[in-house]
Amino acid sequence: MKPHRPATRPPAAARPRHQDKSEEKYHGVHACEALFARRPNDVIRVYMTKDRQRRFAPLIEHCIATRKGFQVVEPDNLERLTGSVHHEGVAILARQLRRWNLADLLRAIDTRALSGPMLYLDGVQNPHNLGSILRTAAHFGVAAILGPGKSLPALSPAAVRVAEGAAEIVPVCDLVTPAADLGRLRKAGYEVVVTSSHRGDPLYAAGLGQNVVVALGSESEGVSRAIDAIADRRLQIPGTGAVESLNVSVACGILLGEVWRRSAAAPVTGPRAGT
Repeated sequence: MKPHRPATRPPAAARPRHQDKSEEKYHGVHACEALFARRPNDVIRVYMTKDRQRRFAPLIEHCIATRKGFQVVEPDNLERLTGSVHHEGVAILARQLRRWNLADLLRAIDTRALSGPMLYLDGVQNPHNLGSILRTAAHFGVAAILGPGKSLPALSPAAVRVAEGAAEIVPVCDLVTPAADLGRLRKAGYEVVVTSSHRGDPLYAAGLGQNVVVALGSESEGVSRAIDAIADRRLQIPGTGAVESLNVSVACGILLGEVWRRSAAAPVTGPRAGT
C-alpha cells in the first residue's frame, strides 16, 4: 500500500491575491506601461509571462524596490487571472482609475490645467466603444470625456486595454445633471455641438474651435432631447446615406480629426486621468 501523500497546493504563480473592490486587474502591454508610467504608486501586484520580463524590467525593479508582489505565470494562468484571452502577457493589480466629477473639471479649467476640446457621450454604453474613443481622444488632444454618471461605462480592464494607454491620459468625468452641467461649461466659454446622422450643417463647412464640447449619441437613439435642446449647433458627417449611421467610435475619429485640422493652436495635452 502506498503511503498517503497530502494534496499539494497549486504553485504560487497560479494563486491570485485577494482583490479589493477599489482595485482592478488591468492587462495589455500598452495599458500596463501607461499605468506604471503615470501611477506607479497605485501598483499593488504584477503578473506576467516569462517572455514579457525583458520589456517590463523597470516594473519588476519597481516591485522589488517597493516590496510589491510580482509573479511569472503561464499564459493560461494569466487568462484565468484576468478573465481575458487578450491579456498580452501582462497584468497589474492596481487601484482603480479615479473618475472625475464636475467640480474637478471646472477646477482644472479655471486653473488652466486642462484646455482643449471635450467629448460628451450620450447613451454610449459599450465599454469597448469607450476604450476606442479614449484612444482616439488622446490622439487628437481631447481634454476630457464627459457623460451621464448613471450610464457612462465603467473604466473596466477591457475598456482600458482597448484604449491602449489613453485611459491614463484623458480623464473621464461623470455628470450628475448633464444638461445643467453642460450649461455651466457654456458659461465657461465652451460651445456645445450636437452631432446627428440626419440633420445639421455639414461638418466640413463648420468652423470648430478648441473650446468645444462635441456631443455624440448612441448609434440607435442618437443624442437625447435634453442635450439636443441646449446645443449651440448641430452637425452631421456627410456621406452617401446608404447606411443608417456610423459606429460611434468611427464618427468620433472623423469629428475630432476635423477639429484638429481646423485648429491653429499647438497640440493640447490634458492632465493625468489618475490625478
